[in-house]
Amino acid sequence: MKITLISPYPDITTFGLRTISAYLKQHGHQTQLLFLPDPQGDNIIFGKDRYAPHTMDEAVEICRGSDLIGITLMTNHFDCAVQITKKLKSAFNTPVIWGGVHPTIRPKECLEFADMVCVGDGEEAMLEVANNIAEDRDCSGIGNVWSKSTGNIIKSNPVRPLSGSLDSYPMPDYSFTGHYALSDGQIVPLTNALTKKFLERGTVSAYLKRIGYQTMTGRGCPHKCTYCINDTIKNLYSGKGYLRWRTTGHVIGELLWVKEHMPYVGFIWISDDAFFARGLKNIEEFCKEYKEKIALPFTCLASPLTVTEQKMELLVDAGLIYLQMGVESASKRIQDLFNRSAMSNDKMMSAINIINKYKDKMYPPSYDFILDVPYETDKDKVESLRFIANIPKPFRLQPFSLVLYPDTKLYNMARDDGLIADDKRDIYSKSYTMRQPNYLNLLMTLARGGKFPNSLLKFLTAPGIVDVLNARALRPVFKGFYVGLQRAYRLAKGLGGRQ
Repeated sequence: MKITLISPYPDITTFGLRTISAYLKQHGHQTQLLFLPDPQGDNIIFGKDRYAPHTMDEAVEICRGSDLIGITLMTNHFDCAVQITKKLKSAFNTPVIWGGVHPTIRPKECLEFADMVCVGDGEEAMLEVANNIAEDRDCSGIGNVWSKSTGNIIKSNPVRPLSGSLDSYPMPDYSFTGHYALSDGQIVPLTNALTKKFLERGTVSAYLKRIGYQTMTGRGCPHKCTYCINDTIKNLYSGKGYLRWRTTGHVIGELLWVKEHMPYVGFIWISDDAFFARGLKNIEEFCKEYKEKIALPFTCLASPLTVTEQKMELLVDAGLIYLQMGVESASKRIQDLFNRSAMSNDKMMSAINIINKYKDKMYPPSYDFILDVPYETDKDKVESLRFIANIPKPFRLQPFSLVLYPDTKLYNMARDDGLIADDKRDIYSKSYTMRQPNYLNLLMTLARGGKFPNSLLKFLTAPGIVDVLNARALRPVFKGFYVGLQRAYRLAKGLGGRQ
């Protein structure tokens, strides 16, 4: 059976889709992968086509002859999936199934376009769908799968239990056979050489100036942040068994393959939501095996409550050269709103000080902050900026504009409070790069590189100064400064007008 899996994500890593492809192949199915990075980037206008007509024509020809087509998407890729699906359905009657974050949280909406929707983890469900179609059996009773029948009656099924062992799934599919990608306006075969060019563009790869291979050693997150879709999906499974890890041997096997077949890879990019949440013994085992058998620099993500002296020492010795940690806000009021009250400023600064001890062995770490929170006051924003003024250098900031993803606790709160007028306009067409151009966000941008003088940042966030410079009358002035600074930043990074 031939299955085509499509991704509109901006990069071609797409760990979940590649794993599903490998799993289907392992069970005898033929797959091909089609990567269609959204050419419009963050220039989102909801309801507008994202791809050129000739791109859609090329996609149709690649998908022709498929017995099943799967599309993965997040909320801000909704328009991409709609355009792709409509074009494919106009060409042939192959069933189309959507999966990923957005279909998981809004299955009914997605069934307005797709024939089926996969809710939650996709490997087992997709295999059962493929087997049933191959054997001409009905798919309406498959766990995790929603479908619609004659008369648009929706058939929903409960989620199946999460797999207790991620080792049951093979490494992501990097076979380069039957893989295609949209590159320079044309869909072309995704060769190993072209994969190298795509990986060079990754955000961490660009920062470290070396090519990174991105992988995940686990799924889930131990925290329950109200703005995060992880919490929503965790609740789908009643919180049971959501945080899972692959064994060290399974991860090392994947990375050994990468070293052999992708020799241009200069570091390993571990993108688990909270790699430091692994237990100390687990990290000891990982570091020992990684240092002996892989010996490439690597990067990962951390959270303030999981950073310890022992873990940092082990990981840096094994090759950790860069990490990213979520601070999000230094305002206690907003920390409570985010359900991060356990991550107090003292706890966060303690983690930062531990990280800073290794500044001579690592690239400057990145600390994430969430901006444009509808419940945030100027006082809350100033507390974050003054916290930044106390972070030991060197460091970088990664400021993200809050996107109220559907069905997160914060989204539900904002909806009930009348702060969301139109989901499509206020959420679907928003990217986390779309920061509001105001005085306090300008200060965040100026401090982004970690080189802005602490004393000057404290002066510019003094109460009297903020009252004057953040006054309504001066907002157009600082909006101009902010927009000009962003334009200069984009030009310097060679991003062609995109953030």
